[in-house]
Amino acid sequence: MAFFCGIVACFRFMAQLGICFEQPADKNEFIMENQMIFVRVATLNDVRYADEISKETEESALARGSGISKRSVESLAAKMREGKAVIAVTGIGEWVGFSYFEVWESGRYVSNSGLIVAPKFRNAGVAKAIKERVFRISRRMYPDAKVFSITSGAAIMKLNSRLGFEPVSFADITQDSGFWEGCKSCVNYDILDNKKRCNCLCTAMLFDPENEKVALTVAKPVVEKSMMILDCVAYPRHSLVLDATGTDALCTALTDIKWFSEYVFPIEGNLPNPVNMKVSGGLHSFTVEISYDHSYTAKEILNVIKNHTWCKFTIRDEALKLPLTNDVYNDSFVSNNY
Repeated sequence: MAFFCGIVACFRFMAQLGICFEQPADKNEFIMENQMIFVRVATLNDVRYADEISKETEESALARGSGISKRSVESLAAKMREGKAVIAVTGIGEWVGFSYFEVWESGRYVSNSGLIVAPKFRNAGVAKAIKERVFRISRRMYPDAKVFSITSGAAIMKLNSRLGFEPVSFADITQDSGFWEGCKSCVNYDILDNKKRCNCLCTAMLFDPENEKVALTVAKPVVEKSMMILDCVAYPRHSLVLDATGTDALCTALTDIKWFSEYVFPIEGNLPNPVNMKVSGGLHSFTVEISYDHSYTAKEILNVIKNHTWCKFTIRDEALKLPLTNDVYNDSFVSNNY
């Protein structure tokens, strides 16, 4: 005990000196005002916080003048025992925040509810961390369930939207009477009851896993590829310098083949390679198969080749999709790089 008190005193002394800690890599823990905060699944040992959480939930509702259903100490403790709650605490055991989830209609729906953060820890990202943790647990344990939340708070709506929730009508969430029974302690319940549970001052938001599956299975658009084939012939390359030795045909061919095999046309963003060139055949004469998409025209590709190689090449007419009379190709069918 003396050792623990010494550690606490050390932290307080460091805080007085203004010593801060760097943000840790683990997303489930962070530091606020020199206090380490842990966001984790609540356990049986956390039942001791239930009374404080219940009181803060009620006081926050009164202070904001908003409709929040009351959570009894017993119901909060039950969520902790069942492993259906997420709690945030400091390194010295001080309660920071809380939320829980509940399952409805035999796993068809899961509600994320009861998000509350202690006043002195607000506006520091605690709510976001808890919300994300509850949502991840809900999705992992019930991957096919529709996850929903009803709230009148703009901040919660914003957090929900970032996680993929969308506003829906009350008819799109669970109709289990047990869920709506919990709304009776809300100050706005009369509005809900008078409107036959069609709407209220709260907004219902829903995450539908089917939408996520559709997004993942949507086929990527097929990029149409064009093809052209070059028949290349290498010749000796004479030097422009008087009495200097030129380059024989073999060296010219090897140089050009290496270029065709290694050159990469500039790629935009994370798109696939727009031009692929494959060399086959012998040395003095060889063939280059070129497939390309709409990122480059045939003329642009041929001009790049003309500027980087020395071989003479002709384009096979049957490999072109467009007619030979097309202006794009008129000046590019036979190339002499000398």
